[in-house]
Amino acid sequence: MKALVDLHVHSNHSDGLHSPQELVKHAEKMGLEGIALTDHDTLDGIREFIDAPISTDLQRVPGVEISTEYQGFNLHMLGYFVPLEESPIDIRLRTTRESRHTRFPKMVKKLRDLGIDIEDKEIEAALKEADSPGRPHLARILIEKGVVKDINEAFAKYLASGKPAYVARSKMDSIYAINLIRESGAVPVLAHPLLIKDVDLKQLLHQLKTHGLEGVEVDYGYQKPDLMDQIENVRKMAEELGLIATGGSDFHGDDGHCDLGSVCTSVETIDLLWKSCERIRGQ
Repeated sequence: MKALVDLHVHSNHSDGLHSPQELVKHAEKMGLEGIALTDHDTLDGIREFIDAPISTDLQRVPGVEISTEYQGFNLHMLGYFVPLEESPIDIRLRTTRESRHTRFPKMVKKLRDLGIDIEDKEIEAALKEADSPGRPHLARILIEKGVVKDINEAFAKYLASGKPAYVARSKMDSIYAINLIRESGAVPVLAHPLLIKDVDLKQLLHQLKTHGLEGVEVDYGYQKPDLMDQIENVRKMAEELGLIATGGSDFHGDDGHCDLGSVCTSVETIDLLWKSCERIRGQ
């Protein structure tokens, strides 16, 4: 059996359902060789993730996913091998998390204005359980109340950009994020590139590489067949540009996302990321 790793996983420290320790146990049970924790805009689950007891040789990669913007495009930047101690990225992300906390009540108000009765205790529970609350938390509240049947419907009707309960928030500049990740001794990788709308992807990757991008997430659980058909084109771009090709499920633990380990990459990818990390830290 080929050794596989899932390098895109979220815990309940951002918008996932499971704790970092539960994710580690789940990965071991599935027979994965490695897993990366990449919570949105927070590193608070990393210590639990690394310290979780294991019974196998499961490799654990501490990571993060940052929402960024570049020339009008929304990009998600993954950072791999983030440091466990306080770092520039950890300090900067505290500000980002504050903006998430202020955005959340604004979206709640919009839903209430639409006639959807969301109780204060439901809001408090969502804000308490996550360091970095976001739209998936609101989607789950809507599901529990029977307003929608799943996360996809919640976004399509209420929470996606342009929908009645959407509230935009300031995003970190992509180049700044790449530099911040590198300054912290971690490895910057562009997440799910085929979700970026109306962009010349090869040109974008080339531009980002000149600013320090080290990799691109090639294998990903795209829901649309036409996007899945383009994965090999992205793999070719990565090879031509000398970028590390990564992959992961974007697991959150609910029906709106892929299952843990359903999208993987080779365990050798971790070695490539670590070599890149050593080079960055040696500069």
